[in-house]
Amino acid sequence: LQFFDFALPTLGSLLLWLWLWSINGSLLVDACSDVLVTPGASLDGEAMIAYNADDTSLYGVLYHYPATQNNDPNEMVSVYEWDTGKYLGEIPQVNETYNVVGNGNEYGLVIGESTFGGVEALATQPGAIIDYGSLIYLTLQRAKTARGAIETMAQLMDDYGYASSGESISIADASGEVWIMEMIGRGPDWKKGAVWVARRVPDGMVTAHANQARITSFPRDDPETCLFADDVVDVAVHYGLYSEYADPLDFSFSDVYDPVKFTNARFSEARVWSIFSQIADSDGSFQIEYQDYAAGRDLTKRMPLFIQPHTKLSVFDVMDLMNSHYENTELDASHDVGAGLFADVHRPRPLTWEYHGKTYFNERTVATERTGWNFVAEIRPKMPRELAALIWFAVDDSSTAPRVPVYASSKVVAEPYAGKGTQDGVPFEAFRFDLQKAFWIQNLVSNFAYSRWADAYPILRKKIDSLHTQFAQQVKEVDNTAVAAYHSTSSAAAVDIVTDFSVLACEKLQKEWVDFFGELFTRFRDFSTIVPKADDTRCGCTVQQPGISEGNKRRIVLETGSHYEIPDEAVIGIDRDFKTTY
Repeated sequence: LQFFDFALPTLGSLLLWLWLWSINGSLLVDACSDVLVTPGASLDGEAMIAYNADDTSLYGVLYHYPATQNNDPNEMVSVYEWDTGKYLGEIPQVNETYNVVGNGNEYGLVIGESTFGGVEALATQPGAIIDYGSLIYLTLQRAKTARGAIETMAQLMDDYGYASSGESISIADASGEVWIMEMIGRGPDWKKGAVWVARRVPDGMVTAHANQARITSFPRDDPETCLFADDVVDVAVHYGLYSEYADPLDFSFSDVYDPVKFTNARFSEARVWSIFSQIADSDGSFQIEYQDYAAGRDLTKRMPLFIQPHTKLSVFDVMDLMNSHYENTELDASHDVGAGLFADVHRPRPLTWEYHGKTYFNERTVATERTGWNFVAEIRPKMPRELAALIWFAVDDSSTAPRVPVYASSKVVAEPYAGKGTQDGVPFEAFRFDLQKAFWIQNLVSNFAYSRWADAYPILRKKIDSLHTQFAQQVKEVDNTAVAAYHSTSSAAAVDIVTDFSVLACEKLQKEWVDFFGELFTRFRDFSTIVPKADDTRCGCTVQQPGISEGNKRRIVLETGSHYEIPDEAVIGIDRDFKTTY
């Protein structure tokens, strides 16, 4: 890429260019991770999108927008910024909108995202109304297909301005098409909207993104696989980000609008590396090849945009990809002193911290305690369009929260999962604890598990996997019943069936998870592990003391010396099991 080999006409332009270059990529974000799977890469011939919405202030609920028809031509839709709840303005309503549940609609369209930020100056656009959250939910209400979604999003941004920083968007539809679209605003002194590129994921391939723009160069003459804004290069030239003398065909969206630096690689691309490493091969060669890039040691060796998995993926495989804490890699944080007594992979924020004038960081994993809600969506081309999108939805951490299957055509959302978001102008009541809501129950279980991670997490995972297996079997039965009703009665009858199932599944899981919290709490309390023992006449249990690992013993002794050491003569006669009460 040619950034330096051209003359800028004025001192003012030079200062602008230097300022832009100095902050390029400084709009650092660390929220959200996505995986996109094409039908040819999946075990059941379906498209899949996995999405973790990572923000501690995000309330985990299933958004529901019922379908509408024959709307008043004068009706306006209020637009609120998803991240802040700030009122941005209003836009005209369309004549017809489609039923939306979570991030899917009744036509089998599913959309996810991750924010990459990019050049900070381009995030400012006077009078812009459409932020990225509104863009998603307005599009789900107005578009039926992936291509229709791309067109709708581009038009909304052009008409009303784009009020966010850089975004990567995941899109899949009932035909099986899967697209990744990346966009960034046109800045303060260009026309409204955003520049963007959309690449269709080749069938049989997988892609992922996690807060770093991933589309580099792209084809200009193949609208079947690549769509883009006409001025995607012009805007970069205007702001001095790309030479007017450079070949436009060499233009790389990511390298210009969101160049990779150490933090981009370690906090963002490392998550993609983790996902790709688990599916690219069976011998670990991908992991090794791109390890230095993910660790931020070699920023020149970028990963491919698409990979072909060495084996076809099931929905459970994709769920497992979203559970990653970098286990058994050099980025695994469960072995250092920060892991504490129970090998915990979580760390307090902020992500970076200072000590003696130097800056350090914590790893940013795929699964994180900061997640507000997450899903893995199956988009099934062989099903009637009303039954195509099945969303496995969970609130809180993707590794510790169970996902419940919900059909995107459902007409009602179960009360434990029902609610509105800041994009609807409804703030999250962060201090209103409600045991009737899945968000609080699932947070309760997750946060308890964090306190005894090495002990509680394996039991938690076993419980989640068992529930998912049960739900999958029930989905097969409901699919068969709904398809039969679709053909013998009506599509409305089929939608009623899947709505009833979705509601009952959510209600069942809510009760199950309340009970499971009780199981965990009674098992792990007072730094003990309490397990059933049928012949015990005192409590029907036995109390086990987990003790301290050898690694932690070593750290304690190295740090404290003889502070905790019992003198040799005092050891004589001591019951080393310490069964007496102290």
